[in-house]
Order: sequence, then structure tokens, then C-alpha cells
Amino acid sequence: MTAVKKHVNWEFAEMLLAAVLPGSTAYDPDRIAGIPLDGWAPFDIEERDSDVIEDDFLSYCDDLEDPLIVVNSTSFDEDQGPFFVEASRLVDFVKAFPTRVRDYFMYASVIVVSPLTGFVIVVQDDGYIVKVRGNAIMVMQDKLGEK
Repeated sequence: MTAVKKHVNWEFAEMLLAAVLPGSTAYDPDRIAGIPLDGWAPFDIEERDSDVIEDDFLSYCDDLEDPLIVVNSTSFDEDQGPFFVEASRLVDFVKAFPTRVRDYFMYASVIVVSPLTGFVIVVQDDGYIVKVRGNAIMVMQDKLGEK
């Protein structure tokens, strides 16, 4: 059996996810803990226009704060891995994804974690989305004096 080579950022990204939503073991909707069954809302990623899908997804991300861990289908390619994105740059990241990286951003499941706010957004490729709040585990250096 050949071992699957993982990008070097996976272990760190999975550690952050598990800290935000304890019991989570992977960036897979079925392995993320703390999502109530009644929290899922319909979210079609196949039959709508791609810009509409992206805009709808981004509307769920309005209150996320830096830094973000973003995982989509491309993240699992050996040469990629989880993406680390500034919240203020998320729109640009999503809209330019096919040009800068490859493939359509919302091609399959998407997971975004905001360790600063504790929010996790999960889009399942079978047509559902959920936004849950777990543990806020980070404090940005410039915000230390504000608390």
C-alpha cells in the first residue's frame, strides 16, 4: 500500500479545526463535529449560475475575520493543500480562483474556518450549507488591547 502524500499545512489546519469544533477529525463534512442536523439549509451548487452560487456563499462569510482556513476540492491535490486567506481578500480569492489556481472554486464541498471568530461554514456538494459557531481560539495581536 502506498501512503498518500499530504501537503505540509494539513496537520496545522486540522489542529485548528479540531480546536474550533472539538471532535472534528478532518476537512470532510462527515467528520466535522458540532453541526446540528437541523442547522443545514438547502444550497444548490449545480443548477445555478456560478457567480450566483459564489455570491450566495460569500454572503455567509461577511462576519468572518482573519485569518481564514479555506478548503475546497482542489485543496486535496498533492500540490495544493488548505488555503490560508485574509478575510478581506476572500471575495478576490473566490472570484479569481479558476485563474490563479485551477478549477471552479465551488466545484464540490467547501469548508471555511475562522479561528478568530469560531465560525465554521460548510458547503456539502450534495446541496446543503451550514454555519456554526464553535470556539474562538485566536486573538490578533492588534486586538489584544481592545479586550
